[in-house]
Parts: sequence; structure tokens; C-alpha cells
Amino acid sequence: MSGNVRIVSVVDDDVSTAIFFHEALRQNIDGISVFSFTDPVKAFEHFTENKENYVLVISDLRMPGLNGLELLKKVKTLNPKVRTILMSAYNFEEEELYQQYMKEAVINSTFEKPVTMNILYQRVRDQLNVN
Repeated sequence: MSGNVRIVSVVDDDVSTAIFFHEALRQNIDGISVFSFTDPVKAFEHFTENKENYVLVISDLRMPGLNGLELLKKVKTLNPKVRTILMSAYNFEEEELYQQYMKEAVINSTFEKPVTMNILYQRVRDQLNVN
């Protein structure tokens, strides 16, 4: 991959969510290459192989094998410049680890599911414009 490829990935164990977000971002946000994963371990393998080209990882909180907090922590450890968004259908603001990761900027942004497309695009654009 060339250096100007900007990768955004969506990680959600719900297949329909992963596909829907993938298509929505691919069609509405210019200048990015979108990958979606239903397996957080596979998502992290892809990130590891392409970490220099990644600009954003959007991850669900609750997933089997590797939850969103763990995944985003691993991502930031490998490439601290990558922006991260945590999404969840559950109220996670009370969780201590979540609060700690917000302070440490392991998590750069969040949104609750279900999310409107406008909020999704706005959050993604906000994070892409930071770099």
C-alpha cells in the first residue's frame, strides 16, 4: 500500500452493523479506504500489518474474544497517532477502565448505538481532521 492510503476500520461482531457502517462511510467520506471486521482479533491483525496507513479505528465495546477497550488499547500502543471511536448500545460511561482510557486518550470519541448517520459522519470527520 502506498503512503497516501488512509485506512478506517469498523469492528463490530454484529455483521449487519459492520456492513452498514462500511458502506455508509465508503460512500460518504472521501479520501479513505474502509475495512470492516466482525472478528476483533482479525481486525487487530490487519491493523498490525497496515498500522502506518491507519487513521481511525471504530470499535464496538462488547465483542467476544477481545472487547473494544482492549482492542483500542492495543491499537494505540502500536500507533499512538491513530484516532479511535468507541461505540456501544450500553451505557459505558460508568466503567472505570473507560474513564481511564478517555483520560489517557486511548479513546478519542464515542457514540451510542443506534446512531444517526449524521452523527456517525460528524464523529468520523472530526477525528479525521485531527490528523
